[in-house]
Amino acid sequence: MRRRGECGKIKPIVNEATFLQLCEHLSDNLWLQGLLVAVGTCFLEDAGRCGVGLLVAAGHMEAWVALIGMFLGGISGDLGLYLTGRYATQFLLSRRWMNADRLTRMKEIFACHAVKAVLFSRFLPGARTVAYSVAGIVRYPFPRFLIMLCAASLVQALLFLWMGAFIGDHILPYLRQPHLSAALIAAVVLVGFLTHRALARRRARTGKE
Repeated sequence: MRRRGECGKIKPIVNEATFLQLCEHLSDNLWLQGLLVAVGTCFLEDAGRCGVGLLVAAGHMEAWVALIGMFLGGISGDLGLYLTGRYATQFLLSRRWMNADRLTRMKEIFACHAVKAVLFSRFLPGARTVAYSVAGIVRYPFPRFLIMLCAASLVQALLFLWMGAFIGDHILPYLRQPHLSAALIAAVVLVGFLTHRALARRRARTGKE
């Protein structure tokens, strides 16, 4: 769902915060809440799943509703990628939504490691779009793809629910103390800075080689 801003740019109406608010307000209607979770996690992916896990931990959503919603949302989005790769490859390349060189590398990976590519891409940000589109492009057997996809989506949904419960039980209570919140923010910033420096040095070494 999108609308045009003041300068004519298209802006999203439903973002992560709006999605979570809607999920919380629909706590009395499990069917609509589950449908919203499925649609939201299909498009928002990991950000939506994190929020859903925290809503379950806070008692604003039933665990089984979140599990089914996240499972169906992940499956529907991934099947869409597979079908797009199978029937709209040239469209993706012409619109530059997919890099031709990266596509070639993924084809080589699929030739030797199809199972690993399908399963692990579900958990790697940025890899899912290319991997599942390539699965359709190389016409990987659909029944086998669907079975692996179901297994990976189920494990991922359970993992996010566990993470939400862990954060709600063991981390959020401490964050109510201001000094601990400040320490956590500083730690996150430090980790981000060190990661950025490590990646920058690695790119610099690669460029020199």
